[in-house]
Order: sequence, then C-alpha cells, then structure tokens
Amino acid sequence: MRQLSTLLREEELENLKSLVIREGGRILPPKSKWELFRFEVLDYKGVVYSSGKVVYHEPLIPLIEKSLIERPGIEVGSDEAGKGEKRGPIVVAAVALDEDGRRFLRARGLLESKSLSKHRLLELADMVERNSLALSYKVVTPDQLMSTWRKGKLNDLLTEWHLQVVSDVLDEVKASRIIVDSFDEVRLRRAFSSFESRGIEVVIESGADLKYPSVAAASIIARRIYLEKMDEGIKWM
Repeated sequence: MRQLSTLLREEELENLKSLVIREGGRILPPKSKWELFRFEVLDYKGVVYSSGKVVYHEPLIPLIEKSLIERPGIEVGSDEAGKGEKRGPIVVAAVALDEDGRRFLRARGLLESKSLSKHRLLELADMVERNSLALSYKVVTPDQLMSTWRKGKLNDLLTEWHLQVVSDVLDEVKASRIIVDSFDEVRLRRAFSSFESRGIEVVIESGADLKYPSVAAASIIARRIYLEKMDEGIKWM
C-alpha cells in the first residue's frame, strides 16, 4: 500500500488526534525518539515525527485533509528551478491557490517536494495544474541568460522574472498574499513593495517551499518544465 507524507503544524496535529479518535481509531505511543506518536484507523496507519512530518497510508488522505488549517484567501507563490548557463534553462513559476486547493494538495504530499522522485513530481504537477486558479512560468535558456547577464547582476534578473510571472498570475486572480522563495530579500522586497500598497500581503522567506503550499506548487511546476526542456534535447551552449 502506498505511503504519502506531508508536514502538519502544531494545531493541525491536535486536530488529527481528535479526528482519529472520532473515527474510532487509536493514538499509539512512539517507537523512537524522533516520533511524537503513531495512529491507526481501521487497518491504515500513520506516524507523526517531531519535525511535524506525517507519513500515512494513502486511504487516510481524507482524514489528513480534514485536519489541515489554511488561512482564507488566494495565495500566489513563486519559485525557480535550474541553474542556467551550460547545465540547462532557468525556469521561474508562479501559482495561485485558494484555501481548498492548498488543503487538497498538502494532504497529497505537496510539501515534501524536495525529496520527490520524477514520477511523483509529475503526478503532483498534474494535481497542481488541475487545482490552481492560475499559473505562469518563464523559461530562460543559457543563450538568453548569457546575453542579458552582467556579472554580479543575476539576482536582478531573477527578481525581474519572479515579478513577471507573479504579475501575470495577478492579472487573472485577486490575491490576498504573495509569497516568494527568497534568494535576495532586499531586492525582492523593493521589487514587490508596490503590491503592498494594493493591500496584498507580501512574504519574502528563504525555504518558503517547505512551509507554504503555493510556493511548493510553484517549485513543482518550475521543476517539471525544467525536466521537460532537458528531455527535449535542446542544444545548450
């Protein structure tokens, strides 16, 4: 039976405990110092680790989804994949998700995107496309990068590309929050400050793909497009 994993916050773990009992299941003691507790509903099992990571049998998805708490409103996340130069393109993506979409995707393992196999990444990318309200991406080939990159200014270009894909998404949806996986907080805050004057909360945070589902979704789309471009056999520099 397939196992999935995601990350739950402290209050969501309390919700999970209550739901397990309500469904006639059992809360079981941990079996190692890294575990908080185990749980069982019917013949399906799960393990909760001190990091907040939960590993569970796939039929428990509805239980996990019910335990999740998401702030109201539409959230737009952006992230990038690839290194550019001779190793392939840089892909920057933005994805808009409402609270229902974020819960749906988290319960199916979205926040574990860093450790995904290619098959699992493609599976989740399809889910993101079906559940997003809008998405946009930009592909920058090595030739394009080298023709515009002035030494020491790559972060300026990355900031410009993040701003472009987020703006494209905001042309389609009215968002409450923008979250960017930070590579240069000063530049990004300066570039995205105009959105705050429109009443949109802006979050610039390193490692945001491990905390915010919209950024995790953007990272998955960016990585999927990157792999597609590499598979096409484009001749890099």
